[in-house]
Amino acid sequence: MHKSKRIALMSGAACAAMLAGAATAEEFNIPGGDMKSALDAYAKQARVQLIYSDDVVKDARTRGMKGDIAPDAALTRLLSGSGLTVYRRSQGVIAIVRDSSASIEPATIMPMQLAQAAPARAAVETVTVTSSKLGGADVQSIPIAITALSQEQLTATQTAGGPDLVKQVPNLTFTKTNFSGYSIQIRGIGTQAISVTTDPAVAVALNDIPFIRNHFFEQEFYDLSQAEVLRGPQGTLYGRNATAGVVNLITAQPSDQFEAMASGDIGNYKNRRFEGMINLPLVDDRADLRIAGEWTKRDGYSTNEITGDPIDGRDLWSGRVTLAVKPLEQLRARLVWEHFQENDDRLRSGKQLCKTDPTPTEVGGVPVPPADQPLAYAAQPYLGQGCQPTSLYSNGAFEVPNGVTLPYYEPLSFEGVPVMATSSTFDPYASTRQSTDLRVIESTINPTYKAKNDTLELNVDYVMLPVLTFTSQTGYNQDFLWSTEDYNRFNTREGAFKADGTLDSTSPADINNGICTSVGGNCTAIYQPCAPASSSDAARCAAVGTFCDPQLGCSDRLVAEDLNDEHSWQLSQEFRLASDFSGPFNFSVGGNFLHYETEENYYVFINSLTLAAYTWFHELSSSPVQTLPWIPGVSDNSNCITGGFGNTNPNIPTDISGEGNAPCVYIDPNPITNLNNQGHNYFLSQNPYTLNSYAGFGEAYYNIVPDLKLTGGLRWTGDRKHFVDIPSQLLTYGYGYPITGIVDQQWNELTGRFAANWTPKLDFTDQTLFYASFAHGYKAGGANPPGAALLVFGDVGVANPIHPLAFKPEFINAYELGSKNTLLDGALTLNGNVFFYDYKGYQISRIVDRTAINDNFDATVRGAEVEATYEPLPGLRFKFAGGYEHTRIDDGQSSVDLMDRADLANHPDWMVIKPFVSQASNCVLPVYVVAAILKARPPIAATNGFSSLTGACTNAYQDGEDPVTGKPYKANPVFPTDYAPSLGLENPGAYPGFDPATAPNNGEGFAKNLAGNELPNAPPFTISMSGDYTMPLTSDWAGTFHLDYYWQDYSWARVFNDNPYDRLRGYTNVNLALILTSQNGWQVMGYLKNVFNTTAITGDFLNSDDSGLTTNVFLTDPRLFGVRVTKNW
Repeated sequence: MHKSKRIALMSGAACAAMLAGAATAEEFNIPGGDMKSALDAYAKQARVQLIYSDDVVKDARTRGMKGDIAPDAALTRLLSGSGLTVYRRSQGVIAIVRDSSASIEPATIMPMQLAQAAPARAAVETVTVTSSKLGGADVQSIPIAITALSQEQLTATQTAGGPDLVKQVPNLTFTKTNFSGYSIQIRGIGTQAISVTTDPAVAVALNDIPFIRNHFFEQEFYDLSQAEVLRGPQGTLYGRNATAGVVNLITAQPSDQFEAMASGDIGNYKNRRFEGMINLPLVDDRADLRIAGEWTKRDGYSTNEITGDPIDGRDLWSGRVTLAVKPLEQLRARLVWEHFQENDDRLRSGKQLCKTDPTPTEVGGVPVPPADQPLAYAAQPYLGQGCQPTSLYSNGAFEVPNGVTLPYYEPLSFEGVPVMATSSTFDPYASTRQSTDLRVIESTINPTYKAKNDTLELNVDYVMLPVLTFTSQTGYNQDFLWSTEDYNRFNTREGAFKADGTLDSTSPADINNGICTSVGGNCTAIYQPCAPASSSDAARCAAVGTFCDPQLGCSDRLVAEDLNDEHSWQLSQEFRLASDFSGPFNFSVGGNFLHYETEENYYVFINSLTLAAYTWFHELSSSPVQTLPWIPGVSDNSNCITGGFGNTNPNIPTDISGEGNAPCVYIDPNPITNLNNQGHNYFLSQNPYTLNSYAGFGEAYYNIVPDLKLTGGLRWTGDRKHFVDIPSQLLTYGYGYPITGIVDQQWNELTGRFAANWTPKLDFTDQTLFYASFAHGYKAGGANPPGAALLVFGDVGVANPIHPLAFKPEFINAYELGSKNTLLDGALTLNGNVFFYDYKGYQISRIVDRTAINDNFDATVRGAEVEATYEPLPGLRFKFAGGYEHTRIDDGQSSVDLMDRADLANHPDWMVIKPFVSQASNCVLPVYVVAAILKARPPIAATNGFSSLTGACTNAYQDGEDPVTGKPYKANPVFPTDYAPSLGLENPGAYPGFDPATAPNNGEGFAKNLAGNELPNAPPFTISMSGDYTMPLTSDWAGTFHLDYYWQDYSWARVFNDNPYDRLRGYTNVNLALILTSQNGWQVMGYLKNVFNTTAITGDFLNSDDSGLTTNVFLTDPRLFGVRVTKNW
């Protein structure tokens, strides 16, 4: 019998559907064994036509396959490891041929490529999108801009995690953000707001279920079926938080065949990584189990210059268990549990950059005393903002803040806090410069990062009728984070606190200046010895003293540390009903519910503030109880109120201003690991937040003619947000954190998507799809956390009155035209699109009043994208992804630049004033007003060391008084008649007066016009190119060489587009890999990432006024190299 060719037949309609790429998931049950029988079974079950030669398949074997999967993916899996592959002819015939490198496993290296029996062409692999919401279709047949990457592609291109997706997806950028977040931006839109009530603009989903809080991008990808990135609003199917797009991670599902994999990595930075998987059939045709996990441990990419230790390392692991059951033919269920855990020294933010802002020597012709003169603290700390803007790439950016202007150091000295003893210690910093290496950080303490996350999913599909499927998706997630790092990442000098070593309990000076207290005739020092008496450092320690802070421990220098503590949980439930009619009409309808709760606390501990909280009372009080000694971990100032803090006995009067009317500030005596969250000696922002979201949605699909399809979808979303206002209480009198308000918000919004796609038959393409779409998207608003409380407890401060308690939602109208094409007998795929966004209310945060104030801006985005894959020869593949985006903030938009509140280029007659530490934000005053203050209250002449500059911002913008006269505004006030007599003022001379009501934005500063500026982190161009070449090496081994190149254009860090401060330079990234693959399941990969060791700044964050306006920067990874060995069974 002639055996040259064998044909397995199918119906013409099914063939057309298959060739058009409308490949929905099908149920397959093909036992392992000889390939010929398996191909015949596949043709029947998939209802497709295959052509193959008996000679080609006669010796081939297959492991078979079982499960619900798209036909293309099923055929690829069936041929895996057989030396056979698929060749698609332009006439629509699917041929099974020998692979040109028969030893290569097609699913791993180059599936769908042309064999030697065919002409010198190769067929490009196209990934089937397995998302249940997109119908399991080939990516080329979906009328959405989507990039889908299989696990094999992720591995071969060294796309190890979320940050690496920038190399694969046009117009996608990634950067870490402050605190514990990250921002993925697609087409210029991402998450630029950091409040706890802010929703992400890019939905991150696991198996189609979005999770608000996750660690998917803090670990490397492992055991995925694929990663899918959908660009553009996807709210109809994926719901809230999808105004920019979706990143959907699809985990590998259990199969009915035994499979196993083990992989180990070693690399530089002492990198060690292990990944493993085992797939176990449990009950034939009914239950299968898959277990996978990964563990990573490496040293940090940064170095702590103070300790010499590497920091920002990783020690984390993750595990996943998936159980698939099929109790009935029409019922399938998958249960997924994933656990993530990390305990290391990860940095939440990197190096802090600063260009020193010098203190002026004169203001309006009035001299300012130098810092080394007596009582200079009464003026200098308030006349500078710490740092000034400069290019982050200049040498000037590697200076330190002006330490004189730190509100938590020198200004405390006039209140009797023992700091700044001599002219040599007026500035707490040990150096005026830091290393210019972005990976070298000065940190008094090493960071600690602990995280846990558990995710549970239950997906159920019930085939109610052959044409109707009911789907239930349940998701549960709980998350924990505890992370500390140095808040003030600049080296501080010893001797930050003054102590002369001659403590005399009979000396009023020693008692009153807070150095010691008199108890039973003995003088007890606040300070503890910083070295044993026998130590050579004992004399120095006796001179400088060491203060023991209950949270930070003992130190002889200024120490600051922050803590981010978060607990959250989420429950979501979605039901969908989808049709699969043979006619022109189909639909998908459903509803979902999401409940999310979190409490995220952010703390800043500074030892000088605890010292201030203690010595204020013990210096200023006239009560005898002030003589109690300081005992670290015990003393909490409770003795300053009769009955102590929290007294509820009505017979005991409580004066929160303290005995003798001295400041009475509660000190939390507990260590940082066991805080009671009641202390006023540290900054604490508490953010309890609850979200309930409800939605109903539906999409309808109608084929007007076989090659023209219309899609229309609507979604109603009801969001309910509940936020508790709890102002921070740094150095306020009293105890605890009272609730000052509840912010309840709700939105009911209708969104939708409408699209038309046309699949014409063209002579010059194998397959073509044109599509046009319009989408209307929505992302909820939220609450602005409250600002700092005022100094006097009982007059509790909330957010600055000019700032709203809430921020508005975002809305987008998106228009897109696109085309997807397969050409040259499948050797080339060429996709492109153009888009236009009209965006309303884009949310962006600023740190104001020690809290995140979120502004809303309107903007437009327009751009284009091109993706191409070309395989000119068997084993040779080229890929290109290019993106262009032009973002523009609309006319009429403005905001105050915290780095340049006075807008000095346009308002040189105004200047920035820094308030006392108990006040949160800088303000602006006219130069003539500040000069008059210095004349009326000369700092050197002030007997109490108090200058009205200390309270100038408060006097003007909270009390509404002229800060020079201390009285309400009066034009041309007469001295002394129109001046407050209690202030002991001197005649400032001719002074026209100042009306605070005339100040811009209640003294916050001048708003800059933002019209025409670009959005943050939105580079105009991104380009990614890669090449892969695979060739046989021996009869058992094949080799693949991979090279990729990525370039990202410049971008802006903030909406102000201040050049050069805000301008982030473009950068390139080049990666290499050599992969050796054997027929028996072994794979050896050598990789080199970031070949040229480029250190790029991907984003930055401007810190608060009271931090000195330092800038945190976020970086790309350094050069990495290593070897990975993998064994598949």
